[in-house]
Amino acid sequence: MQAVITFMNQLQKLSGNRLKNIREIFNEGSKLSANQFAFLLDESADRIRNCELGRTSISIDILKKLYERGINPSYIITGEGDIFTDTPTGKELRNKILAKANVIDHKLIDKIIEYKKVSNG
Repeated sequence: MQAVITFMNQLQKLSGNRLKNIREIFNEGSKLSANQFAFLLDESADRIRNCELGRTSISIDILKKLYERGINPSYIITGEGDIFTDTPTGKELRNKILAKANVIDHKLIDKIIEYKKVSNG
């Protein structure tokens, strides 16, 4: 039983890390504070921080809100697949982030790639 609890805690921490990584690029490539991110998702900042720290699991409601904004819930949960959905909203968000990266900060693309490596490893 302890092994199952440990495994679940690890999954929560990994998905929390991915949520934090998304928050850091969510504003078209710019980092948002936990308060700003929570406001956009109509959640409390404490809840977002607890999810990011792996203290609590990410609710289906949060995953749904992120999906509606173009973020792939499967990526958050498993670390597999693309960060962005294959919906028009996801494609638009990806394009905005990449466009901003080309103009302002070429390291952003490396940051996204590194997030995928860390969360898959």
